[in-house]
Amino acid sequence: MSTFSFHSKEFLWLLLLLPPVIYLARRKKWATLSFPHSEILRKAAGLRRPKSQKILALLRLSALILLIFALARPQYIQRFQESNLNGVDIMLAVDISSSMMGLDFHEEQERKITTRLDIAIQVTNEFIQNRANDRIGMCTFAGDAYLVSPVTMNHEWLQNNLKRLHVGLVEDGTAIGNAIAMCANRLKNSEAKTKLIVLLTDGSNTAGNIAPLIATETAAALGIKIYTIGIGKKGIVRFAYPDANGNIITDPFGRPLTLQGHADIDETLLEAIAQKTDGQFFRAENKKQLSDIYTTIDQLEKTDIKVKQFAVVEDFFIWLIGSALLLLLFEYFLRNTKFQRIP
Repeated sequence: MSTFSFHSKEFLWLLLLLPPVIYLARRKKWATLSFPHSEILRKAAGLRRPKSQKILALLRLSALILLIFALARPQYIQRFQESNLNGVDIMLAVDISSSMMGLDFHEEQERKITTRLDIAIQVTNEFIQNRANDRIGMCTFAGDAYLVSPVTMNHEWLQNNLKRLHVGLVEDGTAIGNAIAMCANRLKNSEAKTKLIVLLTDGSNTAGNIAPLIATETAAALGIKIYTIGIGKKGIVRFAYPDANGNIITDPFGRPLTLQGHADIDETLLEAIAQKTDGQFFRAENKKQLSDIYTTIDQLEKTDIKVKQFAVVEDFFIWLIGSALLLLLFEYFLRNTKFQRIP
């Protein structure tokens, strides 16, 4: 970034003295001489012209203004910044199984019916926004794990893909082991100081061909830390029916078609996954709790940013002083030659 400024701005106040000085100079009455003969007057007129004094005064005034600006020390400053990011690479694993259509996160005062997945997408989106200096990737899982995005700094593209997630994109089930394995595979070659997996689910492992704890041991061996989040209430929960696009099916009166089912979260498994990788296990039964969890993770895993700033300064006062001296020399030359006064 380049800027132009004055090092000693206080000297610019001297410019305010110029108007009264000019006013007083114009009121000054010049001395007059009496000439006995008109011929002598005509010769004198050839030596002294009315405009000459204005030109000389303008040259002196310009030199004075330049000197005032020189005292203020104008500078052209080019600022440079070097950032050394000791970043964090993160893979987000989001459950999109049919149980994520649970309505236990919906609040009655809200007009729009919201599911567990709706809330998970909202809060995950906020988490991505708060991690501007990190590379973040994402996988989704139900009956199997699927890559949504490799780790990237293009968070806008990642957030757009997050918003497209819905129940029914893949076969149903909860393949926790496959999700961990896919995320670990995407982070294994990362050179980041810290590598994280944030796994969000509302169930227990019911699908996939990789055991969750086997995948967890692989992640631990690669130096990857896993934070697990179990969302939803246990017990009897209402679940909405999704259409092919993941939207809630409603009756003619706009009420969602629902069924009741038993919800269960394998907290023991999720806690074991976190412990094996020096991570943490969290539980969320409402939106605020889920937001607080992501805030906690954000605070626990800060990106180390070291910024070095330096500037290249170019002074211009010497050029202004030189220009002022040239004007004064020119004024002196004219005053003693072409614009010479009669003594």
